[in-house]
Amino acid sequence: MSWQREMPCSEARESKGAAVTRPLCSLILLAVIIAGCAKSKPGEAPPKPGPVTEEPSAPPRKLAPQVGREEEAQLRQQAEAKIDGAEETFKRIDQKTLAKDQQEFVSTIQSFLSKAREALSVKDFSRAYNLADKALILAEELVGAVR
Repeated sequence: MSWQREMPCSEARESKGAAVTRPLCSLILLAVIIAGCAKSKPGEAPPKPGPVTEEPSAPPRKLAPQVGREEEAQLRQQAEAKIDGAEETFKRIDQKTLAKDQQEFVSTIQSFLSKAREALSVKDFSRAYNLADKALILAEELVGAVR
């Protein structure tokens, strides 16, 4: 029904643009192949990576302010006093009379105190002080709630 007859590819005439475009595309394709997009040659196995050797890393350094001996002694004393105060307040709690949710506070206080002592042993005095302060605040709240 079409007024044009379909021509096989071999009989089709090329336009001027197609005559220029086809060789240009062939030339670009040839340049890409010669440049070697692939890094390895066909049939050649990819190179194996060398063995990975991990050196033992040093423990991470803690960022702590550099202080003199006098200030260090003062910070240690403040942290120890805070820990002692939290422990004294904690001892005043009658754990037998506590409700279930209040008993969870007891384990939290004990955890804070344990971590405060650990921080004190590694000379992280500000951390020790802060943890002991948290333990003291919780212990004081628990003492007040039990009364």
